[in-house]
Order: sequence, then structure tokens, then C-alpha cells
Amino acid sequence: MLRRSIEHAVAARQWVLTHFSRETSSGRFIPEMDGLRFVAITMVILFHLNGYLVAKWPLHHSGSLAQSSWLAQTALVGFRGVELFFVISGFILALPFATQHLAGGRVVSLRKYYLRRLTRLEPPYFVTLFALFFLAVWTHGKTASDLLPHLGASLFYLHNLAYAQSSPVIGVAWSLEIEVQFYLLVPLLTLLFMIRNSRCRRGLLLAIIVSLIAMQSLFLTDGRAALSILSYLQFFLIGFLLADFFIADWKEAPIPDVSWDVITLIGWPLTIVLLPSERLTQWLFPFAILLLYSAVFRGTLTRRIFSNRWIVTIGGMCYSIYLIHYEVISLAGRFTLRLGAGLPYWAYFLIQLTLVGASLVAVCGLYFLLLAKPCMRRDWPQRLRNRWQTLLYPGRTAPEMNTAA
Repeated sequence: MLRRSIEHAVAARQWVLTHFSRETSSGRFIPEMDGLRFVAITMVILFHLNGYLVAKWPLHHSGSLAQSSWLAQTALVGFRGVELFFVISGFILALPFATQHLAGGRVVSLRKYYLRRLTRLEPPYFVTLFALFFLAVWTHGKTASDLLPHLGASLFYLHNLAYAQSSPVIGVAWSLEIEVQFYLLVPLLTLLFMIRNSRCRRGLLLAIIVSLIAMQSLFLTDGRAALSILSYLQFFLIGFLLADFFIADWKEAPIPDVSWDVITLIGWPLTIVLLPSERLTQWLFPFAILLLYSAVFRGTLTRRIFSNRWIVTIGGMCYSIYLIHYEVISLAGRFTLRLGAGLPYWAYFLIQLTLVGASLVAVCGLYFLLLAKPCMRRDWPQRLRNRWQTLLYPGRTAPEMNTAA
């Protein structure tokens, strides 16, 4: 009986990990990147959960008392998780171009590059956008006429530029709009990899990064500029540097070294402590990320932790989690808010994190499985067309259906 139970548990574990793991169309899977996505999305969740709890904490507690908690202060730096995502995006999108120019890989098709961005990212985004629009109208008492201009701007990723603030329809999309601006610039920016001399290439990248930070500290105070690629491009370029090392120096197979585990052990806590210092963060945080991400590839134990299958699986669902996490937090919080309310805030926060976190994994996991994962398959439009044709023309083969169409 015990042996059978263990076998069932192992089979269930394997089923979950298989079905909820993301798919890659390129065939290149780097588990450490999904481990880093896990860290980034966790920081964002901690930030928004803390904000929700501080605002909703039962009235006999003081909001200022909650905000002064050490755990709340730690959660406040969670908004930097977005910048961690920007570095990951820079690395992932630079990789095929770096392989082409630095390792003699196949030429990147710009048509396929842009088409892939559309087919993979747009369907989940549009479904979420319209769902939240109708939800806001039906349950939050907002009028469609007031929200329609914001909906239109968000559809075309122009809300930041049009309104200089995040969208009331889908607040998290402010960062997605910056990502889209980066996607458009990638083919131009990756021409840097055509510079054959590694010192010149990396020196130019570093010079651009430092110049961007200096420009931001001196000139970028306008709301629109602050919510554009101009304020965050250095993080994407840090991803370029990491891709450069990964291809040119590490040959896609970094050699583990325990000394990098020491950097991980010291670097992550130290970075979190220093993050509240805005000026220090502006200059040092991008380079701290480069060091910490390098340690994920090079550290012996660090690499094993960030490649853990559960961490990698949840990290691979980060896009789905990011799109709807605040709505799930708000929904789950309605049922969990008073559980543990009489405890100190740090204990209350941990209870809520456990309960709401479980809800997030369950709801967002289902959302990922039904919507985001199918769009990860490069041929999903053809599959969808064939499925519809099967429904319309039952009993016919694919060639016959195409002829009929």
C-alpha cells in the first residue's frame, strides 16, 4: 500500500511538472533563466501583496505599524522585480543574435522574430485586457465610456505615452509597453554583436549603459520619459552583456565554481538592503544584477537551486502570473484577510503569503495551461485553424479541408 501511494505521488508530480512546464520553439532551454523569472515574479508578488495587506489590514491595527515591519520594508523593494525581468528579456532576445554574430550560428529571420512576439505574447495579453475591462465595468462600477480610451491606448501599448501613467484597465501593462518598445529596437541594438573585438564591444556596451544612467539622473524627470524605454534601457543592455559572456566566453556551458556561490550568498541580501537608496540603486543595481545572474550560471549550488524543477516550472508561468496576479490577490484576500489578523504583521504577512500564494499558483497555473502554453507552440495558429476546420468539415482530411477552404 505504501509503495503504491509513493508511486502515485511520483506519477502525480511528474504529470504536474510535465503539463505545467513551458515550451520553447527554438529548442534552446536554459532552466536557470526560468529560475530567475521565479525570483523576479516573487518580488513583484511580495510588493503587491504587501500593498494590499497594508491597505486592507483590519481596522484595529495601524497601517503605519504594518509599514514599519521589517518584512514590509523588505517587500517594498519588490517593485525592482520588473527590472530583473528586463535583464532577462535582454538576455533571451539577444541570444540568437549573439549566436549568429559571435559563434557563427544561423542567421536570425526578422520576420520570424516579430511574428513570434505577436503570436506568443499578444493572445494572452488581449484576452486579459478585455476580461479586465468587462470586469471593471460590471463589478467595479466604472463606466465603459470612461474606460474605452484607456482600453484603446492599452491595446496599442501606448498608454504610458498618452497618459503618463499606468492604465486603469490593466495596471501591470506599464512594463509590458516598455518591453514592446525594446522588442522593436532589438534588431538595431544587436548590431553591436557585429563588433568582433570583445573588449571594444563590451566597452561600448558599458559606455552606453553608464551614459543612459547619467542621462536619466540629470534629465529624465518627465512622467512619459520615466515610463518609457529611455528610463530602463540599461537593464536590457545588461542582458546583452550577459548573453555576450554566455556565448563568447562560456560557450553556452559555464563551468561551475563554488566561489560564485559565495557571491550569491552575500550578494542577494546585500542588494536588497541597499535597494531603498534610490541614487545608489540607480548606479549600482544594473551591475549588481549582472554579477548575481552570472553567479546563477557559474555557482555550483546556486545553479542547482535555480534549476530546481518546481522553481523552473513556476518561473516558466511568470507571464500568466504577472498578467492577473493582482486580481487573484484581491479575490483571495476577500476570504483570507482576517486569518491571523491578531498576530504581529510579519506573522500575518507570512500566513497571507502562504494562502494567497497557493491561490496564485492554482489560478495562474490553470490560466497558463489553457491560454499561455498553447501560444508557446510556434504553429498554434495552424493548429487552431485545423481544429476549426475539423469542426466545420467533420470526416475530412487536412488537404481536403484546405481545398474546401
